[in-house]
Amino acid sequence: MFDNRHRDVWRPYSPLIPIYVDIDIVLPTDSPRRDVSPRIAKYGLDLSGRMPARQRAWHRLADGRWIASIEVPVETGGQWIFLDFIASSEAVAPREDGEALPDRPSNRWGQPKRF
Repeated sequence: MFDNRHRDVWRPYSPLIPIYVDIDIVLPTDSPRRDVSPRIAKYGLDLSGRMPARQRAWHRLADGRWIASIEVPVETGGQWIFLDFIASSEAVAPREDGEALPDRPSNRWGQPKRF
């Protein structure tokens, strides 16, 4: 199905490339909530600021803009979860710091596990 796409509208990366993503652009908020319970504050996902991520591909929108398909590993409760996002080109930047990120778990067919 995807084999017939053209590079002018879809640019996949294999392996995924290291990037930084500005989560405040991807998930904008008016202001942080102050009424969360201490448990949520301690164990909830901390998604803010510039975070290391991996980019899967660029996709071109019908209006000519590009969006990035990305995965963001987030540590919570001593474990890692992997969040999938799309992000505007303004929200992503190359990452060359060599910081290692955890690998996404895969099933026996090599595809990411569905939780």
